[in-house]
Amino acid sequence: MEKPSIIVGAGVAGLAAAIELAAQGRPVVLFEKAPHPGGKMRQVMAGNAAIDAGPTVFTMRWVFEELFEGSGRRFDDYVAAEAAEVLARHVWDDTGHLDLFADRNRSAEAIRAFSGPRDADNFLAMSDDAGRIYRTLKSSYINASRPSVFDLVGRVGLTNFGDLWNIQPFRTFWRAMTQRFEDPRLRQLFARYATYCGGSPFKTPATLMLVAHVESEGVWLVDGGMAALAHGLARCAADLGVDLRYGNGVQRIVVENGRAVAVIAADGARHAAQ
Repeated sequence: MEKPSIIVGAGVAGLAAAIELAAQGRPVVLFEKAPHPGGKMRQVMAGNAAIDAGPTVFTMRWVFEELFEGSGRRFDDYVAAEAAEVLARHVWDDTGHLDLFADRNRSAEAIRAFSGPRDADNFLAMSDDAGRIYRTLKSSYINASRPSVFDLVGRVGLTNFGDLWNIQPFRTFWRAMTQRFEDPRLRQLFARYATYCGGSPFKTPATLMLVAHVESEGVWLVDGGMAALAHGLARCAADLGVDLRYGNGVQRIVVENGRAVAVIAADGARHAAQ
């Protein structure tokens, strides 16, 4: 009997790996110490309301659609999500509030009313910059299986070195925003994009401006909250034959001759892996 591939953790990465492996016809066992899938993508109860306690913004839907399609499934059959018209609502005080929209021209008009025509024009210019950065990095880095700076240069090519320079790797995000916007509230608002990956706008490169373009391509509202996305992934994995073992984590990975060969589960049982 073929030994299974063993995955530790039913977060999004673990579930995606399980789906890809199972779609290739491999037996897969996934251990998760929690009683449900999701990892950080979880909900907590506040009174009678279930509140997303992990990721709260769903973008780049195409990544998940490709994952499902690669396994012969449809994303829409497992996850119900609709495009948001209002991407985000920002409030500073009783008189200062600003909505950003899926339509960038509508966002520009909102910024025009909020802080004036110059910042509205600057927003449109930033959106153009963000789009160029995203297009330069999408295939060469974001969608690469094992990205590195050297691979990035090789994929983009020296003849397109100007595109690499335009991703603004040597300017901090905060400096880019202070040079772009006059209103300090807008600097604060857009600098938050650095925090999406746990970074500080005072240290991370302005390259992360590409997040603005990612949001403009679509923010999706998941029916049931973000945790429903994890449950959809888990159902897809189960339909593909993945053995999902909740409530049983892994206490140790057994390594022999530099290779992981088994895991010791929380219940003490040893499970061999291929």
